[in-house]
Amino acid sequence: MTVVEEAVLAPDRSTHGTSRRSWLVPIAQIALWVSLLGAWQLAAAFGTSVETLIGSPVLVFEQLVEWIPDPGFWTDVLVTLRSALLGFVIGTVAACVAVTLSWPFELVRRFLAPFLVVANAIPRIALAPLFILWFGIGTTSAAVFVSSLIFLIVYLNVFNGLSSIDPVYAQNARVLGAGAGWLASSVYVPAVAGWLVTSLRLAVIWSVLGAALAEYLAGSSGLGSYLSRGNILGEPALLVGAAIVIALISLVADRLLASIERRYSQWRLF
Repeated sequence: MTVVEEAVLAPDRSTHGTSRRSWLVPIAQIALWVSLLGAWQLAAAFGTSVETLIGSPVLVFEQLVEWIPDPGFWTDVLVTLRSALLGFVIGTVAACVAVTLSWPFELVRRFLAPFLVVANAIPRIALAPLFILWFGIGTTSAAVFVSSLIFLIVYLNVFNGLSSIDPVYAQNARVLGAGAGWLASSVYVPAVAGWLVTSLRLAVIWSVLGAALAEYLAGSSGLGSYLSRGNILGEPALLVGAAIVIALISLVADRLLASIERRYSQWRLF
């Protein structure tokens, strides 16, 4: 048998090795989670102060199970989702409109640059009480707060996407007779699509967190109110359970946008 035949008939050891290693990652992840939960449960079982401060996995699980048949809990979930979604849409649309109006004009970009730096440096989370004072307690203040959190995230990413376009592409398109509409659909949108979806993944997480934070500071409904009650009543299971639900909602939203990002990643030109 020749060397070529042996190479063809021999099993691909690198492929098998990669396949085996791919199974090690989820197994290691599960093992880590089990170890952490086990250590948490043991610490709570042998230390009363630990259970008082951070609860235990069993108590948190019981709290989550208790919420499943509770219609009031699902109403609060919808309140948080409504505030997060409304703020997400407002912030995203406002950012895209702002980029559309400012990016084509160099003087406008230069004028806005220092203000964007200052706005990005402001701790917007600290402004939540101000929005509550202006718009009152409820969905409106939470949505405005969320939109303020994600506006710059989307704006800066889309702006960077447009700035990454090589002017040669647009110049060549104009030489070939392309109009503004063709340039937008064939050059600018493909260049920005990947940047936009990437920024939306970060923005959607901040939307859920921002809505819950606004409800935590001043709200009688929504998942943030569970965080507030858990803190006031000294019930860590209530607090941790609500935090887990918020994290799961953020994870699901991120996974949905990740699937969209994979679909449109082929649009990236740069």
